[in-house]
Formats: sequence, structure tokens, C-alpha cells
Amino acid sequence: MYRTFLIIYLLIININNVEAKEATIQFKINNEIITNVDIEKEYRYLTALNTSLQSLEKKKAYEIAKTSLIKEIIKRNELKKYYILEEDQEYMKEIVKNFYESLGIKNEKDFENYLLQHELQLNNIKKKLEIEALWNEFIYKKYKEQIKIDKNVLRKTLKEKLKNNNNIQKNYLLSEIFFNEKNTKDLTNKYNLINENIKKIGFENAANKYSQSDTAKNGGDIGWVKDSQLSSIIQDQIVNLNVGEHSKMITVPGGFLIIKINDVKEEKVKKNFEKEFEKFIKYEKNRQLNQFSIIYFNRIKQNSDLSEQ
Repeated sequence: MYRTFLIIYLLIININNVEAKEATIQFKINNEIITNVDIEKEYRYLTALNTSLQSLEKKKAYEIAKTSLIKEIIKRNELKKYYILEEDQEYMKEIVKNFYESLGIKNEKDFENYLLQHELQLNNIKKKLEIEALWNEFIYKKYKEQIKIDKNVLRKTLKEKLKNNNNIQKNYLLSEIFFNEKNTKDLTNKYNLINENIKKIGFENAANKYSQSDTAKNGGDIGWVKDSQLSSIIQDQIVNLNVGEHSKMITVPGGFLIIKINDVKEEKVKKNFEKEFEKFIKYEKNRQLNQFSIIYFNRIKQNSDLSEQ
């Protein structure tokens, strides 16, 4: 009896030691320890959003997951200065609903089952969505007075676009890779590197790896965008592209873009100019806020104590 108990006890100790060895420290952010187990969980989260990530070799996929996790932790640490996180906020229900519907899932129960397939829990996903929601709120409050909208210019631009298109509205399903390099030589090398990776691992995985935009974790997915909402610079670069093709490097305020067309559809627009104009303004505000978000994040990342192990 004693011998049996001893064997079981030693077996438990041995199992615990194996688990301890498996959990190894990968890096620290401001003294917060991040292990390979955390990175594995982030990898499962990203593959739940972008299944094409599963086609990558594990080493490359884990590098993407590590970058994503670092970004989330830096944001969370900054938000803690201004918010109490993980409160039972009513608005999170709508955010969670919008999130799973964007994945083509009908209800929360089906979403929970989907997460279980990736060994994920709904509560953990809620924490991630809360960070993104509060970050967007924080950036808006911080920079809303700096948003510059010239309504006269936008109104004129929209009128010209609708006039030239004979009331035919083109809608693009787009993905993006947004990046920035200050040095001209480094910029060329970075662009060539991204292009090579697009060919090797696909646009979505390259976006996961290189894009500095918040859409990176979704494989760069922007969603459906009306051509009237696009700036003339972007529209000129994608107008002759076929579905599945991506643009060359586009210079935009704050950095550089590569845009991929995933689908295109046309529709006859029943003219409600003011409604289209409001959408145009909203899109422009979001574009500027995204730029402010990237600039602010890069600033606090530089001030973060990040050490690889």
C-alpha cells in the first residue's frame, strides 16, 4: 500500500517536472514573464482568426504569435494607467457578437464550440477584445481634436467620383499591409522582403508578420470598402488589379501600404448623397485614427523594457 502510494507520488512529481520544463521563459516586458505556453495560446487565437496561418511552419508562425502578443501586452499595460480592465461591461456583449459574426458564426454557443476546437476559452477572448475596444476608445479621446476633415474638399471629391461612375458603385473586399521605414535603403529592403514573403507564405500570413496596422491579426482584412471611400492615390493603384492581386507600395500619411483585392462587386447606387457623404467622412476619420494609433503605439513600445531570453 505504502509502495503504491510512493510510486503514484513520484509519478505526480515527475509529471509536474515535465510540465515545468515545457514552460520556458521566452521574453519579459516590464518584468512580466511570457512563456512558450503563452505564445502557443496566442498562436491558437491567431489561427482561429486566420486559418491560413496553419500552413506556415511552426517556427515562423510562432514568431508572428510572439509579435502579436508583445503588441497586446504593451497596449494592456498602457491602458491600465487609465482604465480598470476586466470589468463586467455591458457593451462587451455587442463587441463579442460583432466579433463572432465577422467570422461567420451565428451565435455565442456556436462561437464557444468553435473556440474549443482551437483549445480556447471565451473569457480569454473577451479579455483580448476588451483591450482592443478600450485602445480604440483611448486613441479617439486622445486624438479626436487633431482629426482634420475638410468637408468641402471631401464633398467635392465624392461628387466627382459618383459623377464619373454613372451611379455605379464599386465595392472592394480588401486586405492591407501597413509598414513604415525612415531610411530609404531600409525601406526598399523591407518592401522587397514583404513581397518575397507574400509569394512564399501568402498575403494574409505576410500581413500577420509585417503589418503594423491593427488588422494584422486578421491577416490584414479590412472588409468591404466602397470605391467612393478610397483616396484617389489608393484607387489609382488598385483600379486595374484583378481579384487576388496586390498593389505596389503606396505612400500614405504615416507610412506605406500594400493593398490586396480579395473580391469586387458592383451595384447601382440609389442616390442619397448625404448618406454616402457621412460614410465618406467616417471612413476618413477612422483612417486618421488608425495612423494616430500606430504612431502612439510605436512611441510607447520604445519606452517599454522588452528583453528576449
